[in-house]
Amino acid sequence: MAVPVLFILLFMLLLLGVPVGFAIGGATMVSMLAFSDLNMAINAQYAYSGIFSFTVMAIPFFMLAGLIMSTGGIARKIVNFASTLISFVNGAIASVTLIACMFFGALSGSGMATTSAIGGMMIPEMKKRGYDPSYAATVVSFGGIVGPIIPPSLSFVLYGATTGVSISQLFLAGILPGILLGVMFVGANIAICTIKGMDLKPKKISEPDEIVPITVALKFRLMEIWKSLKEGFWALLSPVIILGGIYSGVFTPTEAACISVVYSMIISLFVYKDLSFAGLKDVFLATAVLNGITSFLLGYSTVFSTFMTYERIPQMITEFLTNVSTNPMIVLMFVNLILLAVGLFLDTVPAIIVMAPMLMPTVRALEINPVHFGVVMAVNLAIGLCTPPYGCNLFVGAAVAKVKLESMFKHIIPFFIIALVGLAIITYVPWLSLVFLK
Repeated sequence: MAVPVLFILLFMLLLLGVPVGFAIGGATMVSMLAFSDLNMAINAQYAYSGIFSFTVMAIPFFMLAGLIMSTGGIARKIVNFASTLISFVNGAIASVTLIACMFFGALSGSGMATTSAIGGMMIPEMKKRGYDPSYAATVVSFGGIVGPIIPPSLSFVLYGATTGVSISQLFLAGILPGILLGVMFVGANIAICTIKGMDLKPKKISEPDEIVPITVALKFRLMEIWKSLKEGFWALLSPVIILGGIYSGVFTPTEAACISVVYSMIISLFVYKDLSFAGLKDVFLATAVLNGITSFLLGYSTVFSTFMTYERIPQMITEFLTNVSTNPMIVLMFVNLILLAVGLFLDTVPAIIVMAPMLMPTVRALEINPVHFGVVMAVNLAIGLCTPPYGCNLFVGAAVAKVKLESMFKHIIPFFIIALVGLAIITYVPWLSLVFLK
């Protein structure tokens, strides 16, 4: 009886608009009090233990680094560099937006931070080029889902913290899947813009003697890329320092998050000088509020997971899925459907903390690589950031573009289909996730 009451209460509270952390905590405490003999004091004990972790400390520091980068000029340099890479195709501005999201995602590790930072700069530019504001918001929203996949990733930090899987290995595993999704979105945007006639590349009418040799055109393009690379060097150096330090064993992911904060502060304050000390104070305050929300979620999600373990829900899920099939490919298909459904109603943080411990016994029973599964889970829940009713990226994109969420739905469908195709490839081609681990 405890399990049905737990999930019915949780679903009802979410429908009523109760904040996710309070909904999880309330449903857990009522179910625990009414249907178990557990001491209610364990609520406080497990909530505390859920956030009292050196690994979990990486989360607020990556959040802080992402906010500093979005306000301190680093994001703008990334956009300029991305523009020189792909300014010659149909839908160039939107393609630049998607590539900038990929680069910024490799700095902030957060989908919402990426959507907010890049969207704030690129949505006005897309509007000037004649893009439908709803389409512009959709492009930025889906560009933002690459953030939780390309390392460093908050999703991987959470997954590693809750399952004991190596975070460094998860970071390595996310590189190719993240790039794959980003490239697929760019291809989809080019196709859509070509079909709809949006932002077409200019056609030049030239006399035969005015035709520029390909070597000259290539040299000019490389010079433009080199110029933007020099201007954005300090911004682009950040992921090299962070990831290089982790993979070389110089520092841990948590230490890397701290270094990311210090580095982004120095570059924003003293190199690009786009951030003042007054602005830095506002960034610290915003991070404190955001971390308070996340920590509350993290703490009570740990209690929720513990109570479900007490009720043997992970074991029941394992028994159900293995009774359906012992073929890992089929089980992964069902798991994808479950995670996509969870992503409709839960943010990435509580979803990973709740679902990862529940599904891990199944993963190990079927000998699925837990690192590969971590990437699959991250991709599923990242897609959830762009699926109503709880699509956080969609809310951010709509707010920045100043459009109604429902006006974006017609544009969401093609990108959602592309995301599902990418998910299928990542799920059934483990090589993409594991190639750098061998």
